[in-house]
Amino acid sequence: MKTIKILTLSFLTLLFISTTLNAQDAEYSKKSKHSLGAGLGFTTGYGLSYRYTPSKWGIQVNFAPFKNSTQEIYSLGCTFLYKLNDKNKVTLYLYEGNHYYYNQSSIFNDLKQKNETSTERYMNNGFGFGIEMPFFDQIGFNLMTGYACYNNFKMYNLTGEAALYFKF
Repeated sequence: MKTIKILTLSFLTLLFISTTLNAQDAEYSKKSKHSLGAGLGFTTGYGLSYRYTPSKWGIQVNFAPFKNSTQEIYSLGCTFLYKLNDKNKVTLYLYEGNHYYYNQSSIFNDLKQKNETSTERYMNNGFGFGIEMPFFDQIGFNLMTGYACYNNFKMYNLTGEAALYFKF
């Protein structure tokens, strides 16, 4: 319970600071709106990633399909972003991530002499803050952390996310 209070207080403090900073910084810096790369996270999903940030608000989509003769796995993530500050070196932002995971596998049961199919599907949801650190002119490395609900809101814990993007 103490962790939840600390995270909530930290989140509200960041939100207050960002509102104060944004009121002082009326001119939004113009940068690349589109990014393409790879992402990995419990609440943002994993796989190929596309990020669109036309203003302080943005969206990120991660997708990874896998299929062979006995298994299908799909990871689909949709994340909403809000930039708190956008300086030359590092960008600080808030995020809200949604991850849908689907896994269906078929295994031959020798005793029953037939295939048995098992299916696992769940949603993870989380929020927190992240930073983007630029490398070279068009490469950005992102780290995010926050608090998450796992496995259809059955578990609650901290989360971590990462992504590497080429900006254009």
